Amino acid sequence: MMKVYTQNQEYIDFLKDKLPEGIALTQDLSEANYALRGRFKASEYHENLKGIIIPFTGHNGIDLEAIKRYNLKLFNTTEHSIYVAEKAMKLTLGLLGNIHIYHTRMQKGDWSNRNTEERISWESLLNKRVGIYGYGRIGKHLKAMLNPFTKHIYTIDRGKDYDDCLLVDSLESLIEKTDVIIIAAPLNSATENAFDASMLKRMKGKYLINVGRGHIVNQKALYEVLKTNHIKGYGSDVWYNYPKKSELTPPSDYPVHTLDNVLMTPHVGGFSTDAPLKLKEKVLDHLINIYNGNFKEALDPYKLK
Repeated sequence: MMKVYTQNQEYIDFLKDKLPEGIALTQDLSEANYALRGRFKASEYHENLKGIIIPFTGHNGIDLEAIKRYNLKLFNTTEHSIYVAEKAMKLTLGLLGNIHIYHTRMQKGDWSNRNTEERISWESLLNKRVGIYGYGRIGKHLKAMLNPFTKHIYTIDRGKDYDDCLLVDSLESLIEKTDVIIIAAPLNSATENAFDASMLKRMKGKYLINVGRGHIVNQKALYEVLKTNHIKGYGSDVWYNYPKKSELTPPSDYPVHTLDNVLMTPHVGGFSTDAPLKLKEKVLDHLINIYNGNFKEALDPYKLK
């Protein structure tokens, strides 16, 4: 009998009638062969544990050294990547289109000087030079969504398959070559604070979109370039401060939420109406494959950061 740990009631309800007879759910981690969760530390290991299944994409809550030390299998679930890419497109089009500004003003009856020479215009994405920082599954979906708008799509060459993207050799070059940069990278030691003060200063007159992780962009430096309009705008689904329950919580230590050149969503990129079911179905697929001895979708922890 293969025992799978989860305390998530939604997954328990979904899986309990769909698992083959040889797989049982447990809420006791100490007896599980596989744990369905996004966090794992070395102290939670026991001799019957064979692997971790993350019910979403990010592995930043996993102790990768423990995974390697105990030779555990590691899986993640990326079925919602296409929805995160779509959220990035919506933030990009909304920010360049001044949707949030028009909407807020019209709530007050303000037509943004529509009938005067000072009429507020918006900026088209057509033929813009767009950089994708992080060309994984989200980046690939994003590239396909951008194609109808522009063929000037850049990413950093790290020796992988980049379709027909235009390639540059560094973040500095990516900033130099583009008008808009979309962050779709995971948070790790290489990406944390990658967009620091020096990089953001290079982005004068450009737009930045973030569906990766908040801390890829230094929050103090971000606020400085936004409040002075050094960069044209920032659209983000990922942040620095998150509520523990339902309390009101500003997304940053700095008042970026008060600025007109910021478009915000509350980390819901992977939470479209369709995504939760897709994720659950993929977890079920993982479990059946594992039970049948098929580990082809296991991640290589030695290639993760």
